[in-house]
Amino acid sequence: MPDTPLIEHLSDLPAYSPPAHSGTVNRRLVGREFGAGFEMILGRVAPGGEASRHYHVEEAQIVYVLKGEAEVALGDAAPRRCGPGTIIRIPPGLTHEVVTVGDEALEVIVLYAPPLGPHGFVEVPR
Repeated sequence: MPDTPLIEHLSDLPAYSPPAHSGTVNRRLVGREFGAGFEMILGRVAPGGEASRHYHVEEAQIVYVLKGEAEVALGDAAPRRCGPGTIIRIPPGLTHEVVTVGDEALEVIVLYAPPLGPHGFVEVPR
């Protein structure tokens, strides 16, 4: 049986901001300690906030947009506007950047598999 409670309310989960993210508040819905082999996060990025260019060393990342809009750049491709219902699949090692656009906060569900490790985040200069 996992160490974490099986039923919790979102408001009981601690908020945090990941490295190289501005205007971001995340809450970890499922963490490494649950033992599921993935990590699930609810992320909220304020208007004008961003996740600057970075990549994850060995973690695949899946982002599902719930609310708001963002310009998302993957690798060397031009940024693409992404809104509610968009699924963004980011393989390990692919550089990516997310910038919230418009007046509404961006709200996303993010999955990392395996869970994001302590050295899994590498910032890339522009």
